[in-house]
Amino acid sequence: MTTTKTGRRTIVIIAIIVAVAVAVVVVVILAVTALNRGADVDASSGGAGGNGKDRIEIVSVEGEAVTVPSDRPTVLYYMASWCYTCIPQASAMNELEDEYADRAQFVAVDVTPENTKVEVDGFRELAGFPDHPYVVDKTGELTQRYNIISLDSTIVVAPDGEVLGRADGRPMETGALRAFLDETLP
Repeated sequence: MTTTKTGRRTIVIIAIIVAVAVAVVVVVILAVTALNRGADVDASSGGAGGNGKDRIEIVSVEGEAVTVPSDRPTVLYYMASWCYTCIPQASAMNELEDEYADRAQFVAVDVTPENTKVEVDGFRELAGFPDHPYVVDKTGELTQRYNIISLDSTIVVAPDGEVLGRADGRPMETGALRAFLDETLP
């Protein structure tokens, strides 16, 4: 009887390990698929200059026009509304946006093109309802322009299009994000 219980326990443990491994693989596949959407967009046109031709115009989920780069530095945070590791930095941005309002524009970029306002608003609720715009990168243009290959990436873009700083795949809580912004922003 002990052997049977041990055998069943072993089978249950193996089944759990396999289920977790499958879940991890599915999440990785979804993330890579979302990040590679729009890969045919031509990002080779160089930096975004002051002439506006290299600026990206996108509409937030609230219907607000967002231009990247902007007339001041823009902090782009690449996330997905289904990504729970993205919530701490989204909350940190919510905490810091008033403090840095005179130095930068904050924009959260959802890399899952099929996401809707409902999904994004669910994420925003978990992050404390930030005031900064949330955009869904439906064409992949913002993701491709700045060569984003992982979620939880933050890029600071100057008004002339120069990338002032980047933190790829590194979710930052308030203290770390503040240090990154203080080091990066002019």
